[in-house]
Amino acid sequence: MVWISAIIVGVLAFAALTTAATAEPNAAPGYVELDDSATALRDDFNRAKGSVRLLFVVDPICPGCLRGLDDVNRSLLSKVADARLQTFVVHVPVIGAKSKDVAPAMELLENGHVRHYWNESGAFGWLVRDATGLRRGDERVYAWDVWLIYGPEAVWDGKLPPKPRRLMHQLRALQGSAEFPRLDSEEYAREARQLLAGLSDPTAKP
Repeated sequence: MVWISAIIVGVLAFAALTTAATAEPNAAPGYVELDDSATALRDDFNRAKGSVRLLFVVDPICPGCLRGLDDVNRSLLSKVADARLQTFVVHVPVIGAKSKDVAPAMELLENGHVRHYWNESGAFGWLVRDATGLRRGDERVYAWDVWLIYGPEAVWDGKLPPKPRRLMHQLRALQGSAEFPRLDSEEYAREARQLLAGLSDPTAKP
């Protein structure tokens, strides 16, 4: 009977290892699949009302976007652990990215208050373009490699995201634009910190 028990234990252990091995490829990817109405993002954004919110729209294989993520991480996100600063990153396939490319890009941001989304159709870039009036002259410009800041009052109550306090970019089509400045991670960080400093301290006693 002892040897039968040993066999049963061995079979159960093997089954557990096999299940774990086969389950790993289906593990949660750490990002949300975003529909073309950006429903999940809109809900998350509105739940974070009262906080300073950052929105990045990037292609996860674009060298400039990856550099921007790293720059903003070094200037701001890796240094601020405050839960009142919430970051939303929408990954779009402008130059051929696939869903598998999102995870490596996610690792560039060292902050516990970041949510990532994958919008396979890229429709979110059009929503941001229409919400911000992103254009050069008479030409409307698709929004990607853009970096937005929202204050605590912002609410997303329609089809389009709300207008941000600040939009910076790294787009060739907008070079020289006075309305839409090029991304400067240090300036971006200063503006976000200033908004954060203006929020009431939730730990302060009345």
